[in-house]
Amino acid sequence: MSLETNLELNNQLVTRNNELLERLITALASGVPLRADTVAEVQEYRETVPETKAENTVIRKVTLDDLEFSDIIALAAFYPDAQELSETMVQRVVDYRDAEGEKRVVQIDALDSALQAVKRAGHLNKPALLDLSRNILRFWDDLPTIAARREFAERLLDAPADGRHEVKPKTSGKDEERTGPFYCKNVDGSAASELHTLRKLNELLKKGHIEITKVEYLQLQEDFARKNAAKGGTEAGGDAGDNAGAQTDFAALRKQAEGMILQLAKGGYRAEAVAILEKQGAKKLGEVADENLADVIAQAEKALEG
Repeated sequence: MSLETNLELNNQLVTRNNELLERLITALASGVPLRADTVAEVQEYRETVPETKAENTVIRKVTLDDLEFSDIIALAAFYPDAQELSETMVQRVVDYRDAEGEKRVVQIDALDSALQAVKRAGHLNKPALLDLSRNILRFWDDLPTIAARREFAERLLDAPADGRHEVKPKTSGKDEERTGPFYCKNVDGSAASELHTLRKLNELLKKGHIEITKVEYLQLQEDFARKNAAKGGTEAGGDAGDNAGAQTDFAALRKQAEGMILQLAKGGYRAEAVAILEKQGAKKLGEVADENLADVIAQAEKALEG
């Protein structure tokens, strides 16, 4: 409402009030009782703001289409079972966008990295991408590498939509195809062995031994060597006796560590690679001490396995 209109209304009210006061004074002076029906009701002017009715306000519900590609991957990992999208679910995946360090989930970032390279995945609608991601996560333990995850994603996309639940990773004849060397330790970790045949490995596994990686085996050898030196070289570390005092090939370990750190960086795990080096107080692999290389390799393997 304009200033001129306000002033005009105020002037009208003042004039009306004056008229009422004159009538009131006249009535009091004449002694005639003032009748209620002779008193005019004064209407007070006040500017009002129209109220918006709640029923006229429409709040649009957030849908999968409002989320980004990486949000859908995180949603599949956080909620592997199909369920109605809620505000809590949306907030959780949106918050994950800015997560850093230990708040990052290796599995989510690994799957995101894998699917970013699958061209057809980038053209899927969001519900289809969510379904694809959940199908891959169902068999995560059977897909240890980025290449395996991408290959499985392509196979899922090749399958009809109603038949994707029947697609499974290729895992046929895994044991028969394995070749040595193999490594294992006893239950209490007091002895470790390097084996060259699958038959021998299976025999020890039946006796309760535990299969380990080469990195774990080398770490145990270092431990055995240190303990042996501390005791004057009189002990040999059980099954690992022939190898306990052997000199570790640090050059080979450093080359292996360098390859794995590089693989992490190129595979979308740069943050993990940096974190592994920082734990050793280093910014690059060359600053890591020889005795810590096995630890670097073990952490890198764990990150790549997701």
